[in-house]
Amino acid sequence: MSAAVASPLPHGEGLAARRALRDARIRGATFLALGVASFYFASSSFQTPAIFGFRIYTTGRETFEVATSVGLLWMIAGLAAALVGALQLWRGATFRWRPWLLVLLAPYVTVILGALLNGTTANLTRVLSGSFELATPLTLGALAGILSERSGMFNIALEGKMLIGACVSVVVGSVVLGATGNMFAATVAGVSAAMIAGGLLGLLLAWLGIRHRVDQIIAGTVINIGAVGITNFLFLRVLGSSPELNTPPNVSAMQLPFLSEIPVLGPLLFSLRPYVYLSIILVLVLTYLIYRTRWGLRLRASGEKPAAAGTVGINVLQIRYRALLFAGLICGLAGSYLPLATAGSFQMQMTAGKGFIALAAMIFGAWHPIGAFAAALVFGFADSAQALLSILGAQVPPQLLNSVPYVVTIVVVAGVVGRVRGPASAGQPYEQG
Repeated sequence: MSAAVASPLPHGEGLAARRALRDARIRGATFLALGVASFYFASSSFQTPAIFGFRIYTTGRETFEVATSVGLLWMIAGLAAALVGALQLWRGATFRWRPWLLVLLAPYVTVILGALLNGTTANLTRVLSGSFELATPLTLGALAGILSERSGMFNIALEGKMLIGACVSVVVGSVVLGATGNMFAATVAGVSAAMIAGGLLGLLLAWLGIRHRVDQIIAGTVINIGAVGITNFLFLRVLGSSPELNTPPNVSAMQLPFLSEIPVLGPLLFSLRPYVYLSIILVLVLTYLIYRTRWGLRLRASGEKPAAAGTVGINVLQIRYRALLFAGLICGLAGSYLPLATAGSFQMQMTAGKGFIALAAMIFGAWHPIGAFAAALVFGFADSAQALLSILGAQVPPQLLNSVPYVVTIVVVAGVVGRVRGPASAGQPYEQG
């Protein structure tokens, strides 16, 4: 009788398994060390108060406050880190550690805010509602990137399209406002003009990448550089000498009927600018269209297997043209948000890298609209938190505070996202037979 002997793993697979186990042990030890460090910080900060306030109603100044100590928050964060480290060591390489980072995110962000403010009350309603506002252009830009890359086209020109959209919306909105005095008509005209400009740039990118098969990264870079040059020229030579062209209408926050009267949640979620609600609607609509309709199936097929899609009668090039057109329209909308809803005027390079952060949100969200929206909220929260710390005079160099959103972007893309797979044929030219 012969005993069955288990065959050893192939050399390559065995080496990969040992590396995965080693990496899991390193991560587990790192999380445990983070927990120990948190307990150490807790021992010396129990006397430091941490006070967080929330607005109760949209009108008035009534707030309720939650008071605790920084030391207690450090203890909670340390326990969470120790829990994740223990689970990592116990489960080994099979442990899905990245989702658990969200468990650590909330306590560590809270304790860091409390420690930096050192007893000053933090208005979390402003921070959280500001996160939605600041995430809006990032969400719209990420949706534009998803549409493009799902069709098989790289679109790093988001930054340039948003910048052109911002400039065009200001000029057109200012002209219409000066001619009619109607704030609503000027807003509609400015937003429409921005979307048209973005759509035309989207078609330009499609024409270069599809018709002439120009490298899509190079074509997007050219559009970005051209947008900076054009808008800088217009600002210095036109808007500078004609300030009446740089006084656009202002899109203020709106209060949703009944919902805005809900205590705490009303001022937090239902008293925001129309752009925020429009971006959420677009997230839901595009999620349905991409994953539940025939058009969405053809879009994804064009980005994954364009040759196979072409053999069953799908017009891949037409789908890519339309996707880049729609992406350009959304980018123009995102660009109009910056001067009309926040700054109140156009400034040189006012997008400040938001198009590239939107690309990071797209990757972080795994090319899914809802995932990209969640990623944009992370970046928006980082931007909102640094603004709060700056206003309240936290003892942190302003240069470091201003770099927080970009540092978070690098950390998320390089360390948190890990290996994600985009559309297989994105960036590859396709010649339809």
